[in-house]
Amino acid sequence: MSKTPDINTVSVSFAPMDITVSVELGATILDAARKAGIIVESLCGGDGVCGKCRVIARRGLVEGGTANFLSREEIREGYVLACEARVQSDLLVEVPQVSQMRPRPREVDIAEQRLSEDMALQRQPAKLNPLVHKYGLELSKPTLENNGADLDRLVHALGKINGTGEYQMGLKATRSLASAVRSANGHVTATTAYRGPLTEITDVVAGDSSKVNFAVAIDVGTTSVVAHLVDLTTGQTLGASAKYNGQAVYGADVIRRIMYCSEQPDGLMQLHAIIIDDINTLIQELRERFRLAPKCISLAVIAANTTMVHTILGLDPSYIRREPYVGVAYQPPPFRAAELGISIDPRGLLYCLPCVSSFVGGDITAGILAAGMHESDEPRMLIDIGTNGEIAIGNKDWMVCASASAGPAFEGTGTRDGMRAMRGAIDHVRGWYGGDTLSFSTIGDAAPNGICGTGYIDLLSHLLRVGVIDKMGRLNMSCGSDRMRVNADGTPEFVVVRAGEKGAHRDLAVSQDDVANLTRTKAAVYAASKVLLNSLGLSRSDIKEILVAGAFGYHLDLENAVAIGLLPDIPGESLRFVGNTSVAGAKLVALSRERYQESQDISRAITYFELSTSPIFMEEFTSACFFPHTHIEEFPSVKIEAVGGR
Repeated sequence: MSKTPDINTVSVSFAPMDITVSVELGATILDAARKAGIIVESLCGGDGVCGKCRVIARRGLVEGGTANFLSREEIREGYVLACEARVQSDLLVEVPQVSQMRPRPREVDIAEQRLSEDMALQRQPAKLNPLVHKYGLELSKPTLENNGADLDRLVHALGKINGTGEYQMGLKATRSLASAVRSANGHVTATTAYRGPLTEITDVVAGDSSKVNFAVAIDVGTTSVVAHLVDLTTGQTLGASAKYNGQAVYGADVIRRIMYCSEQPDGLMQLHAIIIDDINTLIQELRERFRLAPKCISLAVIAANTTMVHTILGLDPSYIRREPYVGVAYQPPPFRAAELGISIDPRGLLYCLPCVSSFVGGDITAGILAAGMHESDEPRMLIDIGTNGEIAIGNKDWMVCASASAGPAFEGTGTRDGMRAMRGAIDHVRGWYGGDTLSFSTIGDAAPNGICGTGYIDLLSHLLRVGVIDKMGRLNMSCGSDRMRVNADGTPEFVVVRAGEKGAHRDLAVSQDDVANLTRTKAAVYAASKVLLNSLGLSRSDIKEILVAGAFGYHLDLENAVAIGLLPDIPGESLRFVGNTSVAGAKLVALSRERYQESQDISRAITYFELSTSPIFMEEFTSACFFPHTHIEEFPSVKIEAVGGR
């Protein structure tokens, strides 16, 4: 008897991926894409407020999806917003390149091409003493006169190399001990892991494989995930890889992901499975590149923000966003990686760098460790600019930190033509060719599809210099440029790229609303740094150095960042980029038990400053909502001169 077709399900096919899935009638195209494993750009997580999930309905019927963000021309071409368009029949959907999140972000080029530069920038362990050791041992042979147990003889042999100490050993490893000892006539490899006052013997195998001992150091960011493969016997970093954080389909920021965990019955486990799959994808790529079996990797060390740590471990993050903003665990102990589904040695361990608070995570602890701020005689400031602008100030005697909810404007949300740092994004604006044409570059030298965060910072700085924008952030309709126009909303906008220029398929512009959103973002970061300084009785001149961390900083023009008031105005030699300190800190910890203990001490020593309860934060924020600032004396090096005729 033939099966009656389900009239409540329809098929959705995606091009150019050539993937088809069945979904319920009335599901959104974004729901169908998620089911198909296709990551459509959706910075707002499907709330309909970012306008980035543009797709083209090529064949079939959809309902809705054209109310916001789309131009009349785009609607005529069949564009809809995937988060709002509901499937009404079998459907063929084309996902344009601008709406595709490539598996490998720009950070992969950074991770691989600038590995040596990163190593030069960052601290190295004082001595090689990894969290996980492998020892080649020869156990004494038992006799009738000396018939000590196998475990006693193993601990005795370890003590000769490693000194006296307390050891523990799990049941599974203990059960395999007799066979391992006798299979190679007493020659074994014992793997030990640091657990504070105790050392765990995690595995014992026959023969000497002590020279095959690797770790993965992983930076799990909100946007991307970067992994480095480290040889624990030499300390050498062998290679790196990166990909976008697959959780991004549920929102660009951690708050949206926390909300998803809270509102969906299986939301936490979905996000947990996604990030574990991301981690395993990178590990698999590195293993294949260097021809390593899973058992060769005995250690994983992760540095991540507090929400990411919670989703990695499967801990409920709901209370992070609810007053009094408390997480489940800020200093989780090491866990067996296999318990979480991470594909390394089944007996391997996962260590997470300790977090400071609900909104300052292990990535900042890692950054302080890698930059050596906690050993500095003079005050230094570390700034990691992302969806949350995290800032730490301190030296060897004290340290404070704060998290500014900057919003994801520099990640591409909240601006009409903003996008992530992907192929086709305008990443730098360098001035004027002559006439009225902007000089700019795009990622991958591709046709411009949008503007990413570093591009916006350059753009604002240049428009300020030539008088297109005034210090209040107002676009100047009388600036003399034929690129100024009034958009459909009746507000001014400046056309950065016209359709056809350098292959652009549509106009790319910055509107008055875009400028206002970007202004608020930069103001939040600067105000946070100012409030922290004020709370300490310090000024910018008291700061020896400002260190800009993170992948965003790789391509940030520091002079332009100061010019718009994003970073404090200090001498150029005191403002420097320090690379991906999150993964650098994770590597230091992997290679040194002493550095791991330092990371614990750092997280306990930091005083967290809650900006939301500060009576002066809003005042400082309002003052910073100008270019570069209401109090221009705070930016003595910045000169903005309007150029006639622009």
